[in-house]
Amino acid sequence: MNFDLYSSDNDEESSKMSLSVCGSLGSSDDDDSTSLFGMGTSHSESNKESHRSQGDVHGNVPMLVTAEDFLHTIFTFEEEAYNAYKEFSWTRGFGVRKGDVGWVNSVLVRRDFFCHRQGTRSDKHYDRPERVREERLESRTDCKAKLKIYYDVHDNVWRVRKIIDEHNHDMARIVFCNLLPSHRKMSNGDKAQVNSMKQFRIPTSKIMAYMAGQLGGYSMLQFTIRDLYNYVHNQRRARILDGDAAATISYLERKANVDLMSVARYTTTADNRLCNLFWVDNIIKSEYELFGNVLAFDTTYRGNKYKKPLVGCYGSKNNELCCDEWG
Repeated sequence: MNFDLYSSDNDEESSKMSLSVCGSLGSSDDDDSTSLFGMGTSHSESNKESHRSQGDVHGNVPMLVTAEDFLHTIFTFEEEAYNAYKEFSWTRGFGVRKGDVGWVNSVLVRRDFFCHRQGTRSDKHYDRPERVREERLESRTDCKAKLKIYYDVHDNVWRVRKIIDEHNHDMARIVFCNLLPSHRKMSNGDKAQVNSMKQFRIPTSKIMAYMAGQLGGYSMLQFTIRDLYNYVHNQRRARILDGDAAATISYLERKANVDLMSVARYTTTADNRLCNLFWVDNIIKSEYELFGNVLAFDTTYRGNKYKKPLVGCYGSKNNELCCDEWG
């Protein structure tokens, strides 16, 4: 169903303000941006009081069961409306994505929230003859369901301008709603448990299985295995305060201080970035002294995101091919 709320204010000053703002925002897909601020002055004082009874200034918004409930609900913050729409989408069986926005003088004045199946995949992804992997299944159905809110400058609150509650796809079952992208989230308790288990070097896959067992199955978790791996990766990167290059140099220098046979040398560019890095430890040096009669360099051993070659040194050891990686 399509619900729209329009302004009937005749105040000349408010109309001028509305027109000036629309000129700054440009046209929208529904051509209804002309009422961006005008709607804020269309409510009488009694209506304002009834609206505030549904959502107070502290952001305590009630559970909105139907689409009509949104039309007469005010929100203190834009994020508050997003959370309310997410709760509503959970009960219906769809996810939410943040969409178009409107700015005036660096102030956010308009925000759209879409169904997670809004839009379609770009045509360029279908015409790729060089594709090796099989393309993923289409998840977008160009669903038109949305929630449009605007900022009321007179009352300093967010109001609902339009809500469309018609979907062109099947809804997810409630038991699977926690797997939709907008509903997946690791709680602070989950993160604390992962951090404590990682201190004992427990593999990430084992942590996932343990936490699923605690709740009675993987379907009971509020996140996926990919969310867990991403969190662990981000935590690991956060521990590298000065970047991976600085952490690598610091590790090699500490190793050279402990092992006198270890050597690490590096060069930097004009803008003080890492250019070349060479390292060797006592094991590599001792093996080279004993089995250094044959040595081959291959600078295309591995590629990386820095587009730098990693030199692999191949030598003969007891008539068998061996490989030691140097920088």
